[in-house]
Amino acid sequence: MKKYIENAEFPRYRVANRKSGLEPYYELIKGWLAEEDYQATKLYDKVILQGYEGSYTTVKRYVRSLKEERDRVAYVRFETAPGLQAQVDIGDFKVVCENGEELTLYAFIMILGFSRHMYVEFVERCTMPAFLDCHKNAFEYFHGVPGEILYDNMKNVVVRHNVDGVKFNDTMLDFCGHYRFKLLAAPPYSPWYKGKVERPIQYIRERFWRGYKYTDLPTLNRDIVNWLHDVAYNRVHGTTRQKVSERFELEHPHLGDI
Repeated sequence: MKKYIENAEFPRYRVANRKSGLEPYYELIKGWLAEEDYQATKLYDKVILQGYEGSYTTVKRYVRSLKEERDRVAYVRFETAPGLQAQVDIGDFKVVCENGEELTLYAFIMILGFSRHMYVEFVERCTMPAFLDCHKNAFEYFHGVPGEILYDNMKNVVVRHNVDGVKFNDTMLDFCGHYRFKLLAAPPYSPWYKGKVERPIQYIRERFWRGYKYTDLPTLNRDIVNWLHDVAYNRVHGTTRQKVSERFELEHPHLGDI
């Protein structure tokens, strides 16, 4: 050390570029997380079966970094161009009948990504014919068709996810071909991916459904359309800070023909 001080020099250290023993399993872990939101403990067990000999701490650290990055990207708000995209979801709503029995109704919700204008229709069962009829009624309500529609993994739309992509329901593919829009599916276990439609479900529960006195399905669907027109359509949206009606006037010319 004395010679380094006298010569005003310091020893040079070489930083070793060490690879993690987990690196050969990175893609496997990413694939498993795409299928399901596994905990690090489960993923550790899975890589051990594949031959990994390292520590659980290394696996936990890597899994945490992947999930943090996923969530960071997922929650970055994105806005879509006018007429480009709509999102669809189904929400279940409970009704207590006069005899005390509980009835479940299903609300089909389609919301336009740019304006946040939405269509809602209640059905008793989520059959494919009812699902397609709701789409047609939504297009007539909007007087146009968006360029693409984003869904979660509902069985009427998605058959399965695989390494080659998404296998869509054939009937749904025929339907979107007829109306000339593109099918999109959210990644599995990613509820944040469709935030524009997830939040309106809660909005409907709180602003329309709470305190509503149900009598029959036709009356309910008339009431929800009137409420959409009188209340939801004229509100100032919390994200855009503009009235839904004003943004829809900008969006409508960009929708495709029915």
